[in-house]
Amino acid sequence: MSIINFADQITEAMKRKKSRVIVGLDPCREHAPEMLNDAEIATLGLGTRNIGAGRQWAMREFCERIIEATHDVAVGYKVQLAYFERYGSAGMHILERLLLEHEEKIFILDGKRGDIGSTSEAYAEAYFYDYGDEEKSPLLCDAITLNAYMGYDAVKPFVEHLAKDKGIFVLTKTSNPSSADFEDLLIDGEPAYVRMARLVNEWGKEFVGDCGYSALGVVAGATFPEAARKVRAAAPKALILVPGIGVQGGNPQDAGAFCGEDGCGALFNFSRSIIYAYKFGPFADEHDEQNYATAARVAAEHYRASINDAIGAP
Repeated sequence: MSIINFADQITEAMKRKKSRVIVGLDPCREHAPEMLNDAEIATLGLGTRNIGAGRQWAMREFCERIIEATHDVAVGYKVQLAYFERYGSAGMHILERLLLEHEEKIFILDGKRGDIGSTSEAYAEAYFYDYGDEEKSPLLCDAITLNAYMGYDAVKPFVEHLAKDKGIFVLTKTSNPSSADFEDLLIDGEPAYVRMARLVNEWGKEFVGDCGYSALGVVAGATFPEAARKVRAAAPKALILVPGIGVQGGNPQDAGAFCGEDGCGALFNFSRSIIYAYKFGPFADEHDEQNYATAARVAAEHYRASINDAIGAP
C-alpha cells in the first residue's frame, strides 16, 4: 500500500466531501439518550446483573449510530480519549473495536499527550505502531493531539511516524477561558502560543504534502479568532484543528481566520453540537432522543453549510 501524507489525506477528503467538519466522539452518559441508559438494558436480554455489559453495549451503539449517520459529511472523527478511559478496560475495548471496524475512516485521538524520553516513545508506539496486520497497536489511529510545552522532546518520538502517513496536532491557543493564564504570556514580545506555532511550523517543514500543508499541525480554538489569525500567520504550512464552534460559542463566520489562502488547511471539530444535537444547539426542539442520530446528521450538514457559506466550499 502506498504511503500518503496525512495532510494530503485530509485535504482530499475535505474536497471530496465539500466539508471541513470533524465529528467529535465524546460518549457521555450524562447526555446520552435515555433509551441507551440502564433502564433499557433488560430489553437486550442482559439482565440486571450485567449492567456493565449493558453500558458497554450502549456506548458502542451510540458511537456506531453517530458514525453511520455522519460519515459522508465528516472528514474524520476526533475521539476524546477521556470519555473511553473513564470506563477502564471496557471503554478502551470499545475504542479498539471502533478503530478496527472503521479503519478506512480518519480518526484523530485527542489525549493531549506530552512527555519526554521513553514515556513519549511509549505514547508514540501506543497510537502509531504499525508493522502490518500481525503486529500493530490496538489503538492505531491516524493522528494524535499533543501538548508540547515541555519542548521538542515531547514531540520528537512521534515525528518519525509523519513520514508513514500519520499526523500530529500540537496545542497553541486553546478554546478554554483560562487559556490566557499561560498561553498569552509574552516571550520576547509575542504570546507563548505564537511562539509555539512558529516552532511547530519549523518542525513540520519536511512533512509538507502536495496540498501545501504539513502533517505536523496545531490546535487553535474557535473562541479566539484574532489569536487564530496570529497562529495562521506564524504557521502558514500547518493544518489547524479547530474546536469551539457551537456549544462553546465560536462562530462559523470566523472560519476564514483559520484557513490558508486556498480556503483549506483548517478542520473544525464539533462534539456536543452534533452528537447531542437533539439536546443542544439550534435543532434541539426539532428532534427527540429517539432520533438522536438523525439530529446529528442534520447538525453535521448544517455546520458544513454554515462554514461553506462563510468562506466557500473547500
